Amino acid sequence: MFEGGSSAQASANRKRGSAHLKGTRALESLRNRIDLAVKELHRLREENTALRRELDAVQNRKDDSVDGTQVVFTESPDELRQKLEDYIAMINELIEAENDKTPSEEAGS
Repeated sequence: MFEGGSSAQASANRKRGSAHLKGTRALESLRNRIDLAVKELHRLREENTALRRELDAVQNRKDDSVDGTQVVFTESPDELRQKLEDYIAMINELIEAENDKTPSEEAGS
């Protein structure tokens, strides 16, 4: 009677041991997944902080020129416009003078 009972009890213990082992593995797997999730949260927080800094930097220099070099003129906008118009007029006069030359003038030069 002891043999039959102990055999059944040993079998029941093995089944519980197997269930315990599966439970332990599941807990370890869950712990690993939680660790990975925590690491990913830390990475995302660091990325978010870096992006926030970059956005602040872009907003602070939004008045700079596109390539990052600021161009400053000593003349007022009206003075600068007048100088450019004078240069354009001078270039137009040179082009017209070149076009007005006769073929004999060009051959003599």
